[in-house]
Amino acid sequence: MVQFSPEETPVPGGNNTVERLAERQLVEACQNGDKAAFGKLVRQYQKRLFAYIIGLTGSFDTAEDIVQSAFVKAWESIATFRLEYAFYPWLSTIARNLAFNHIAREEKKESLDELEEAGFDPQSADLGPLEQMMTSEVQTRYYKAVMALPVKYRTVFVLRHFEEMGYVEIAHYLKIPPGTVDSRLHRARALLSKELKDLL
Repeated sequence: MVQFSPEETPVPGGNNTVERLAERQLVEACQNGDKAAFGKLVRQYQKRLFAYIIGLTGSFDTAEDIVQSAFVKAWESIATFRLEYAFYPWLSTIARNLAFNHIAREEKKESLDELEEAGFDPQSADLGPLEQMMTSEVQTRYYKAVMALPVKYRTVFVLRHFEEMGYVEIAHYLKIPPGTVDSRLHRARALLSKELKDLL
C-alpha cells in the first residue's frame, strides 16, 4: 500500500471537468480489476512521467526502471486511491519516492564527464524512449545539460519546469524553505546558461 504523510498528500487540480470525469471512470474501473483501463492510464501518463523521472535521476535506464516500478506499485495500490484527487499527482509521488530512494542509495555523478565515465555516451544515437520526445539537436543538448546538473539543483529545476510547480508547492514537496527553492533554481539556470551559452 502506498501511503502519504500529511505533507505528501496529493491535491486536486490540473485537468478540466470532462478530462477529470473520464480519468475518474478509468480509475474506478481499475479499482474493479479492469487491467485494460489501467493500460489506458499508463499510455496517458507514461511519457510525462518518464520526462519527469529522467530529469530527477539523470539516467535513461534508471528512469525506465523507476517508471515501470511506479506503475506496478500504482496498480497494486489502486484500491487505496481516493477518487476526489487527480491521478497523476498520486502517480508522480510514487515515482518521485522511488527516484529519491535510488538517489539516496547511489552516489550520483555530478558532471557530464563523470556520467561518460560511468558509460553514458552523450554522442550515442540510441537515446531510448526519450528519443521520441527530442525533435532537435537543441532539445537533445538541453536534456543532457539538465541531467548533468547536481541533484539538488536538477530536482527543483525539473519540478518547476517539467512539472510546472510553483515555488511554495516545490518547497512543500521537497520539505525545504521557499528561499532555498529560489536560490537553487537561480543556480540551476546559471549552470544551464553557462553550458548552453552558444545556443542562447
